[in-house]
Parts: sequence; structure tokens; C-alpha cells
Amino acid sequence: MLVIGGGIYGATAAWDAAQRGLRVALVEKADFASGTSWNSLKTIHGGLRHLQRAELGLMRESVRERRALLRIAPQLVRPLPVLVPTYGHGLRGREALALGVALGDLIGFDRNTGLPREQRIPRGRLLSRREACELLPGLPERGLTGAALWYDAQAESTERLVVALLRAAAEHGACLANYAEATALRLSKGRVTGAHVIDRETGSSLEVTARFVINAAGPWADAILSTSGVSRPAVPLLRAVNLVLGRRVVARHAVGARVGGRFLFLVPWRDRALVGTDYEPADGLPAHAMAWRFLEDARRAFPWVGLGPDDVSLLHVGLVPGRGGADGLWSHSLVIDHEAEDRLPGLLTILGAKYTTARAVAERAVDRVVARSAVRCAPCRTAETPLEWARSLDGPPEERARQAAVDEMARCLADAVLRRLDLGTGGRPAEDLIAATARGMVAALGWTPERVGQERAALDAALAALRLQQAATIPDAPARGSASP
Repeated sequence: MLVIGGGIYGATAAWDAAQRGLRVALVEKADFASGTSWNSLKTIHGGLRHLQRAELGLMRESVRERRALLRIAPQLVRPLPVLVPTYGHGLRGREALALGVALGDLIGFDRNTGLPREQRIPRGRLLSRREACELLPGLPERGLTGAALWYDAQAESTERLVVALLRAAAEHGACLANYAEATALRLSKGRVTGAHVIDRETGSSLEVTARFVINAAGPWADAILSTSGVSRPAVPLLRAVNLVLGRRVVARHAVGARVGGRFLFLVPWRDRALVGTDYEPADGLPAHAMAWRFLEDARRAFPWVGLGPDDVSLLHVGLVPGRGGADGLWSHSLVIDHEAEDRLPGLLTILGAKYTTARAVAERAVDRVVARSAVRCAPCRTAETPLEWARSLDGPPEERARQAAVDEMARCLADAVLRRLDLGTGGRPAEDLIAATARGMVAALGWTPERVGQERAALDAALAALRLQQAATIPDAPARGSASP
């Protein structure tokens, strides 16, 4: 089986298939987890938002997958308390949120099955007005009646979680290659039989043959599919933006607030905080125009925080599937069997919407491959198997960088800084950390001084592109609706 795409969906599919005993290869045209999987609010959702649309099946799936990640990656995924202040007696009132929290606990009755005590998700409850003000000093008190408290989970590093999945796949025999671009699918006698791949470092080409291909290329899935001759309606894409704040404006609780008819969340993360998420059609506003508009939304949603442009240390930007329009985010993921739908055997496409449920979607895709191939293999065990490498690398930065290059295929300085050592996901790291990381890469890969200079310049450019630009340099961003009282 060949997997195209090294984000969270491709990584989980490769791990599942390799663990079952299939021969697996995975190719990624850039670095692993460098696309949409890098743009994350770091929350692992139990699906409470699905209650609004009565999508109980999707909520049950989210509860199961949150539980699985809490079980298999306890060093990276931990419970996260979430607060939503309550105002009045409407949709934001105590009665409505109390009902939502109670239903969430009821539907997620088995949310803690098999989890150790420290990883369990407590029951939600209502807080008094006094308790809400003590937890969130400065919270607007006009009309405040208290707060709803429930629990989700948070991933310390979504990048390290993808790397852990890939290392687990490799330990079960999978062949992995980053900077290897699948440019076209191979066809033979009406069947997909692999892909043409270009090594983006050397320019050399190779042919990868496989009985089955899983197209998990995310925003580029349609481009891959088009090389097979199959014509399907293009999937609308949304640009997603999160703001990384340079200070920890909330102590330990994530906080939700409604603005312009939608919920925003302010999430504590390390010594910083994240605000998410804003969506816009991919062909609409550029990311920096979105970020300025989103900052204004966040200021209205969380007026007690006093957010300003200087608080934004980095932008997280990615593309996700949508239904058209800024509010048309998909709430579910698809596994398309092209033999059944397009009479093209040997090919499946994953269209993933959520980081949390990627493992379950991958399981469905690999189940389909196993059924189509009629081979006997082990059942899926990814919901129970601990991920050994779901943790940070140990040691000083120079040694960690050397390990990242030798053991985790970090090929560029940005790979190490942004995704293996997780030094730059909150903003530009200190100069001594960058220098130490560069020395570790030199020790592992034998870079010349000229190459080091090129790598540092590329890292600078990558970080600069993700900083909030001056408002004068971007198009005007239309305002959204005002905050609800």
C-alpha cells in the first residue's frame, strides 16, 4: 500500500497498515506535518459542538478518539478544562449550557474507560457568578450569571504526535520519504498501480508500485486524483488561521466566547495562548488580512484580555475542506473508494476534516484496503497501542537536532526548529537555540558553512511569513458581526 501525504491522516494510515502486517510506503512532497497538520489549536475535541447539529454519531466518534489519544499518547495529550461564561437566559444562558454539558456527559458515558486516573475527563458542571469572576479576572460582569465548565483534551505538540505515528509505522516496516512528491498516479489495465515520484532534493524520479494507493494529500488530493483521469467536483477549500499569543493570558482553562454568531476559543498553551479559529474561502482574503480581522474578532470576544497586535507572536495557517463559504467547515471526514464510486480499483481518497478523528478515519480506509485485497492480516490495534515516541526528544538542543536528523528525517533547519524540536511553533526562538540546532544538523548531515547560511535564511523567511504584518501592507479586511451580549 502506498500512502500519499505525510500529515496526520497519512501518518495514521501508514501506522495502521504497517501494524497489521501490510507492506507500506509513504511519500510527502514537503516535510512531514508541514501543511495543515501544523496549523492546530492543539485541542483534541470530544465533539460537544456536534450537539448543536444533533450529530450524535460524530460526537460518539470524537469521544472514542479523544479517549484513544489520551490512552496512547499520555505525554502529549492531557485533559483540558474549558470555561464558557453564561449571560442571560438565551442560547448563552445557564439553562442552555447546562443542558449541553449534561448531554455531553451522558453521550460520553464511556469517555474514561481504560484510562488512568490522571488522564480521565471529569464531569462538567455550572459555576456561580463569583466563581467565574475569580477564574477570569476582568470578565465583563453585566448580565453575567456564571459559567459552564467541561473538559476536553489538549495536545502539547501536534507535530511530535505526527512524528510519533511515523516512527511507529517505520518500526513496523513502513518505508517513509519526505521531500518526495507524487506527481501522478500510475495506471495499468484500468487500475491504479502506484505513483510517479520525484525526489525534490536531487530531482531524480522513481516509480513506486503498489496494489493500493491511499490519497491522503489534504488540499492537494484533488490534484492527485486528476492524474487518474477521474473527474469529480472539486472540494471547496477554506483557509484556517489561528493566532499564537506571546503571553499566557489564561492560567489553565480554555475560554469560549461567541462573536458574530460563532464561537472562538482562547486556549492556554505552554507559556503562551492560542486563539482560534477563523475560516475564509481559500481564494478569498489572504492570511494576513484574515489575521487582522480575526484579531478584532478576538478583541470583541475577549475584551477583558486587552489583546493588541504586539501580542501576536505567530500565525498558524492551513487549508481544510469546506462546503463553500466562510462558515462551511466540514464536520465529518470521508473515505472515498474509487472502485465503488468511479470504477477505478486500487485507489482510495481520504478527505479529512478534524485532527482528533484521523485515527478512526485511517482505520476505515485500511479496513477497505484489507477487504479489497482479500488478505489475512492482524486487526487494527492503533486505538490501544502506546506510541513510544509521542514525547519530546531528550537532551540539549544540539543533541536533539542531531537525533532529529539521524532518526526522524529532518532535512532542513526549519524541519528541526518548527517540527522536530518544536522550538518555533510559538514564534521565533532565541538565537542561541537556533545556533545550537544548526550545529546539531551540521554534525548529522555535514553541511558546509554556505549551506548553514542558506538554511538560516530559509528559516528566517519561513518565520517572517508567519508574523503579523503591518496593516498598511495588506488589503482592508471587512469586519464581521458584533459580539453578542
